[in-house]
Amino acid sequence: MIRIHCTNILPDTSNTAESRAAISLCEQLQSELKQYQHAKGDIYILTNIRIFGQKRNDIDLLMMGSIENLHFKEVMTKNYGKVNDLEIRSFISNIELKSHSSNKVSHEGTDYIVKYGNIRHNASVQCSEAKFSLINHLNDQLGVTPFVTDILWFNGLTKKDIDAMRSGIYDNALHSGFSFKDFVKAILLQISVRNDGVQYYLDAFPNGNNFYKKMIDLFTAKREPKGLTKNKFEIISQSSTEIDRLAQEVGNKLTIVTGRAGTGKTIQLLQLAFRLASEENNKRCLILTYNNALVSDIQRLIDYTPMPSKIDGRTVAIKTIEAFFQMLMRETGILDKKLVPSQKTYIEEYNKYLKHLHEYVVELCSEYDLQSLKDLPDSPIDWDFILIDEAQDFSDYEKEILFKVYGLKRMIVADGIDQFMRNKDRQAWDRGIHKDMIRRPKEMNLERRQKANLVTFVNAYAEKAGIDWSVRPNHDLPGGEIKIYKGYNTNIHSQLIDCCREAGCENYDILILVPRTMVEYVNGNAHFINADKYQNAGIKIYDGTNSINRTSYPTKDECRLFQYHSCRGLEGWCVVCDRFDELIKDQLDNCQLSENTLGFDEDLKKWRSTMLWSLMPLTRPVDTLIITLSDPHSKIGKTLKELSEIYCDFMEWNINE
Repeated sequence: MIRIHCTNILPDTSNTAESRAAISLCEQLQSELKQYQHAKGDIYILTNIRIFGQKRNDIDLLMMGSIENLHFKEVMTKNYGKVNDLEIRSFISNIELKSHSSNKVSHEGTDYIVKYGNIRHNASVQCSEAKFSLINHLNDQLGVTPFVTDILWFNGLTKKDIDAMRSGIYDNALHSGFSFKDFVKAILLQISVRNDGVQYYLDAFPNGNNFYKKMIDLFTAKREPKGLTKNKFEIISQSSTEIDRLAQEVGNKLTIVTGRAGTGKTIQLLQLAFRLASEENNKRCLILTYNNALVSDIQRLIDYTPMPSKIDGRTVAIKTIEAFFQMLMRETGILDKKLVPSQKTYIEEYNKYLKHLHEYVVELCSEYDLQSLKDLPDSPIDWDFILIDEAQDFSDYEKEILFKVYGLKRMIVADGIDQFMRNKDRQAWDRGIHKDMIRRPKEMNLERRQKANLVTFVNAYAEKAGIDWSVRPNHDLPGGEIKIYKGYNTNIHSQLIDCCREAGCENYDILILVPRTMVEYVNGNAHFINADKYQNAGIKIYDGTNSINRTSYPTKDECRLFQYHSCRGLEGWCVVCDRFDELIKDQLDNCQLSENTLGFDEDLKKWRSTMLWSLMPLTRPVDTLIITLSDPHSKIGKTLKELSEIYCDFMEWNINE
């Protein structure tokens, strides 16, 4: 006997379309499989699954089976053609559910396109992305990689409807009331069967029942944000009169939010995005930033919310600037869809193609042309609002393309005062725009990240370089400490772990920053040179210098490690600025002044520019800042020692000379 199990993963979702479809499928299978009296085993149907850290965070249905003695006769297989006898031992399939009527579904090439109002959506791509997200999740969390197939289930279409669309060519689309044989036929197009010399058989994973139990535990495990992630999550989730007012006012002017590092610009953008994407407003919001590390950090935060990842409705998504514009380049034909820029020539190639994109979009494209791009299935530019973090870093080309595509009124930009590094000159978003078309909420100058002692230190540090930083300490955030060492070691790390535990934080809340001298390239791929040494010392790290890791985010047990140049927008309860003097030297050696700053005493100007840039990593910690130096006698080393003598109540100079 084959037992059918139907499990709804998420609470309070028993009346969803997915749950109702699963019950119908369960009844269909129970009736059909009665005829196989000698077969035994289990088929599991799981609905409303949430996964984390992947491109798609929701799975409609997952069907898997672990069966013995279930045989099908005269079956067409992918690798052996027709076989007389096939035993079905195990399978696992992601099922994407679509309830569209036939007039809302079309078959274009090899893909199925569905309509949500006027939005055209590629259901085939969505189904495939969900499958690979599931595979990656199972591999990351359980260390297994079963062969997962994918099914598009159109439960609003008949077999006749689908057959007419695909002109007799069978694929992974199934109709309402499909049979188990239909299902097997569809998955056999995707998976190779095996032959042990006696029997042809389908086996997608070993130890089916045990695997099922691990998956149930994985999918039902309660995930709650902790530490700094929890704090951010609570802030974003809170109702705010100011954010409600902003949400009502955006859409009629260009909105520019200004403030220094740590004053809450990114959090305000997130609050606004989620408010606009609420069920009440039902908007689709895209957040753009240039920092891959920040994308990972924010995506992790988004995954804790009930916001869907599907493009067919309200959502909040985040992309890097380069990723967004490269998508647009490919859609417009400016960039070959198969071309992937190399690591060495990435920036050069990006800027070259960006110039061509600017010429095409800004100078040649009509409103009709842009609307045609927006009407494409899963269009990369079909968003209701664009929210830009670190807007001061955008180039003129990028700004002008966005203005042309979206107009002023659908743009919300967060502009960091005296924060820039991507370009020599800061971007002026208000240039050439009448003041009546710009809305500027009150400038944010109250520190919302760092404890008061850290703010005092940063202000004094800036003053040493002749920089007027002037961020107001937040007296609701007392405390904070700075410790300076000759190098980083396991003892210091253990202290930081204890510090985080006492504060209810995770290893994730430790942020380690390293200079370029600590990163090497092997076969074009970067990695932290001491990664193995850290691992052997028991220090678990997420190596954010490694481009391979940029498609996922770190676990709660991993400390984050990035280059200094990737730390914009990040924060940690404890932050390690490792070999800080090497960062300063590297910045000085590569400092490029803008044309309007050239002239008298360029060395002094380069030093001030470098010191201004170095404020970025120093404003990342919430509670504890660790600074290590290779050369305590360097200029920056002497500066830090002087400050430690002035602020000895919360600064420690732990270098014996």
